[in-house]
Amino acid sequence: MVCNIRDLIFPAKCVICDDVLAPTDGNGICMECRHYLRYIAEPVCMKCGKELLSEEEEYCFDCARLTRSYVRGFPLLNYVSPVKESLSRMKYEARQEYADFYGREIGRVFESELKKIKGAVLIPVPISEDRMKKRGYNQAELLAVSLGKKLGIPVDTKTLIRDIDTLPQKKLGSEDRMKNLMKAFKVSGRTAVPKAVILVDDIYTTGSTIEACTRVLMAAGCERVYYTAAAIGSGS
Repeated sequence: MVCNIRDLIFPAKCVICDDVLAPTDGNGICMECRHYLRYIAEPVCMKCGKELLSEEEEYCFDCARLTRSYVRGFPLLNYVSPVKESLSRMKYEARQEYADFYGREIGRVFESELKKIKGAVLIPVPISEDRMKKRGYNQAELLAVSLGKKLGIPVDTKTLIRDIDTLPQKKLGSEDRMKNLMKAFKVSGRTAVPKAVILVDDIYTTGSTIEACTRVLMAAGCERVYYTAAAIGSGS
């Protein structure tokens, strides 16, 4: 009864159109809007998981020219409308419930691949304490929690921390982005560094953030780093 009253007061809404979901809709998204999701499709980059234009290619333009220290990435969707607006609402407009849908979808699509990574833990890309206080939550952590529940993989929010906020990455070149980010992340030292890590973030754009986190973790003793994200952009 309590659940029914709660549903009446706070009805579940579609992550894309934000309309109230009908009983016949799937969890988190209405039947009509599911058709708007552009899932990553083969062929994909063997490193970051981005869609490729041709089966003749093995790596995307970015991964062919930039250092990628992680093993492989598993992005769920192309970062285009209307997913772009949905993830923006999740991040900046307190639509925390959206993370449950995206986390479960990552788990549904990549269950086999992620479960093959033996002994792995999920580590959400952290945000600084100041940003956490202002926003009240870390969307990457919410995604990791949802994914962890779906696949039974533990979530670690203690090992990797973000010490400081950085300048907006769009204003910087690739080398400056990396220098900027390497200063921001560190291993806390409060727990042993896992040997295998799956980093979780909402959006993968240039890959600088994932690369910085990977380098910090590997310098502290992590042996294998993978990543997953709700969406991936077209590149730098």
